[in-house]
Amino acid sequence: MTILYPERFAQAKPAGFDGIFDWDFLKPAFIGTKIEPMDIDGVVERRGKVLLFETKAQGKDIPMGQRITLERLILIGRGDIHLMILYGKTEKDISAVEEWYFSGGKVVKNPIIKCDATYILRCVKFWFDYANGVK
Repeated sequence: MTILYPERFAQAKPAGFDGIFDWDFLKPAFIGTKIEPMDIDGVVERRGKVLLFETKAQGKDIPMGQRITLERLILIGRGDIHLMILYGKTEKDISAVEEWYFSGGKVVKNPIIKCDATYILRCVKFWFDYANGVK
C-alpha cells in the first residue's frame, strides 16, 4: 500500500507508531485485481469479543475494498465483532461516529451521529462492560 500523502500521514501518528511498512512487494501476488493490503486503525479483544476502530478524516468515505473487508469480518464474527468508524484523526478532532455490528444474520450500519471523544469513551466503556458480561 503506497502512502499517497506521507506528510499528512506523519501528522496523525497513532499510539505506538513504529514506522511505515511498504507493502508494495506483495502487489505481484494480486495481479489482475485492485487488491492491496489495508490496515485497521485499532483493535481490542476481550473475552472473545472484538472491537475494531477505523478512523477517517471528515468527509472521507471508506474505500470499497476496505468496506467489503470490514463487512466480511463482522459477518465472520457473527456478533463477536463490533466496528466503530471515528470521523476525526485525533481525540480533539472527533466529530462523528458510525457503528457496524452483526444482527439478524446481516451487518447493521447505524447512521453517522455527531459526537465527541467523551461520547466515544462512553460507548467503548459500554462495549467493555458487555464483553465482561456486565449487564
